[in-house]
Amino acid sequence: MSAKAKTRQHIVEAAQKLFLQHGYSNMSVDDLARELGISKKTIYNHFSSKSELLMAGIEQFALEYQEKADAILNDVDLTLRQKVAAYLRFIGVSFANINQGFWTDIKRSEPDAWRKACEIRRDIPLKHFSQLMDEGVRVGYLRDDSSRHIAMLTYIAAIQQLTDLDFLNQFPESITSALSQELPERADQIVHLLLHGLLTPRFYNEGT
Repeated sequence: MSAKAKTRQHIVEAAQKLFLQHGYSNMSVDDLARELGISKKTIYNHFSSKSELLMAGIEQFALEYQEKADAILNDVDLTLRQKVAAYLRFIGVSFANINQGFWTDIKRSEPDAWRKACEIRRDIPLKHFSQLMDEGVRVGYLRDDSSRHIAMLTYIAAIQQLTDLDFLNQFPESITSALSQELPERADQIVHLLLHGLLTPRFYNEGT
């Protein structure tokens, strides 16, 4: 990597950190320059605006997320069950530091970046869950019919909604308190419900 590319990456990483700590709207290029110990001119040599910095940060997050997720899903030493567990934990760790305030802020302030982030939150998990589902069919764990696609959409929608504070705040705490506070465990809860359901053996035994 060239010195220019390293400087650019260093700026993006520092901007990501400050955006998440202080919010996009509250962070200025002056703040970033102080954090890095460089001049604003140096930053503007690489990025024309704070908006461009935000977009670069989102794209960098997506690239790193995809590379690490691909490494999990393509690990030949892991069973399918282990891949699912590792991937779910990875999702939780990856998004744990991105609070709802950040999403709300960029949705209001930078709609283009917001749309890009929404595409990433949709497309990358869709790719990975498709890969896991295909492997599940191949090893005989899943039926090869449209049900698996419905299950995949249900899971992705559930993950997105149940990590959205605006959505959760519509419901009383007596209901939302059942959700784990940790995203990896919350993902596990959703998967367990999808795979095992809510019904007890009594339901299936009645009438037999």
